[in-house]
This record gives sequence, structure tokens and C-alpha cells, in this order.
Amino acid sequence: MGLIIKATKEKSITIVGTEITLESVYGRIEFAGRANGKTLEIAIATYASKDAFLASASAMSTDVQQGSFSVEIKETESQSIETAHEYGKLAYEQMGYEVIIDIVL
Repeated sequence: MGLIIKATKEKSITIVGTEITLESVYGRIEFAGRANGKTLEIAIATYASKDAFLASASAMSTDVQQGSFSVEIKETESQSIETAHEYGKLAYEQMGYEVIIDIVL
């Protein structure tokens, strides 16, 4: 699973140190469910594309925020990869990007 993070009219994607813009990047998520049962720590790395990730390319430096953040999930949610992707999607949408969860490896 991954996130396809797309540029919008309001939010472009630019390769760091250049003026080259991209239509989208591919984000891969790592997550940890904490022992309290309600905290997820989510880390996201971005790649030029899904194909680049599958070809073992290195993560790509763009102005799309990478790194980790923590969320408190709802009592009705589980600490799962699906939940981590939903919160990752929400985080990037709040930044102004369009995001699609890609469920196929």
C-alpha cells in the first residue's frame, strides 16, 4: 500500500534545489501502534513514482513534507496499516494535496 500524492492548483510539488515540478509523488508508510492501543506513529517517505519505489530507488527530496507524526485514533478504529494510510491521506489533504490510497503493492 502507498499514497499517490498529487499536486493541485494551490499546492505544487517541486524537487528540492530545482525549479522542476512534478504532477505527483509516491509515498510509502511505516507505522507503529503504541501499547496504549490508541496512538499511531506514522512515518512517510516519498519516491518519484511507484515504479521507482519498486525498482529500489532512494526516497526523493521534494517540498512534500516527509517524516513522522503521531495521531490518536478513534475508539472505533484499530491500529492497522489501513488506518495509518487513512490518517496519512488526511494529513496530506490538509496540506492542500490530492491523495489516493494505492492498495496494490
